[in-house]
Amino acid sequence: MSNLVITLGLGSAALALLFFLIYKFTRLRAYHASAVVVAIMLFVFVPASILTWQSADVFAIHLALYIIVPYGLGIVFSQKEAEAASGKAHIGRLHWAPMVIVGFFTIIATVQAVLITLAHNGMPDRFIGTLLPEPDAPVERVTSAFPGLVDGFEDRDQALAVHRMTELEQQAARGWEIRQGWVSEPQRGETETLRVEVRDGNGRPLEGAEVSGTFLWLPDHRQDQRFDMREEGDGFYEIDVALPEAGRWDLRFFVQHEGVQVEQQARTRVHDRSG
Repeated sequence: MSNLVITLGLGSAALALLFFLIYKFTRLRAYHASAVVVAIMLFVFVPASILTWQSADVFAIHLALYIIVPYGLGIVFSQKEAEAASGKAHIGRLHWAPMVIVGFFTIIATVQAVLITLAHNGMPDRFIGTLLPEPDAPVERVTSAFPGLVDGFEDRDQALAVHRMTELEQQAARGWEIRQGWVSEPQRGETETLRVEVRDGNGRPLEGAEVSGTFLWLPDHRQDQRFDMREEGDGFYEIDVALPEAGRWDLRFFVQHEGVQVEQQARTRVHDRSG
């Protein structure tokens, strides 16, 4: 996606060159030449896009501009042909109307390409702090990309809500003691061990439980990481995980034992050695 503008520019230039070659070295009129260029483009571009599919918006913006370029050239040179036939042709002059049409659609396509690039990749880091606010902490990284539709958004919202007193009271009545923490301080992109200790209402280690959950990265749900913990004995459960972003992560996990489930929520902070 980072080279979207480049692929649009190079593809448009190649189509323009192809149009000029066909128009110059064949007897085809401008509209016919543009139709041939569009046909060749569709024959090559559509299969290539299917094989290297990125997204529907990327496909649409390429297809639109790749059709606009030969079509616009066909309009311009058809106008020149009409002037030549009527004996009113002016060397080096083109009517402003077709040029405005071509320019308008070219600007629209360019703006859309920039917006699609920003939506997928976010704003370049060098603009953070100039066009966007500075992060609250030096290790935080501002994410300006659009992550798309969030699957299970209601579940995520409920997972991070604080108004679930009834469920929390029921869990508290069971008397389970659940503690969680890192064996060592977590660093961005480095594998660290998360350890959970579970004890029943009498303080005995709870063995044979199933512990699973999710690390939630709020700026982009695509970074979420689900996990299943392994039992280490004496009520301890562990998982080795490498979190890809520095900053605050929300943690939601469940402890299931003999048909009883307890949910636990926590927050943790991942550090960045380079910061």
